[in-house]
Amino acid sequence: MFIIMFVALVLAGGLAGLVYLWDFSRASRYDSLFLPACDRRARRARRVTGMYVRDYTRHDDLVSR
Repeated sequence: MFIIMFVALVLAGGLAGLVYLWDFSRASRYDSLFLPACDRRARRARRVTGMYVRDYTRHDDLVSR
């Protein structure tokens, strides 16, 4: 019984990894690296590959205090 549970967990983990790779490939397919990331998926794909990701939604540094 323990072996069946272990194999099921390994298969679920492998399937989750394949789904993540599929989503990564779809997000990074048409991503122009010279422009800001267009959506959340593109930002995550850039972060996974180690590219610099600038968060354009935060304006804390633009506000003078």
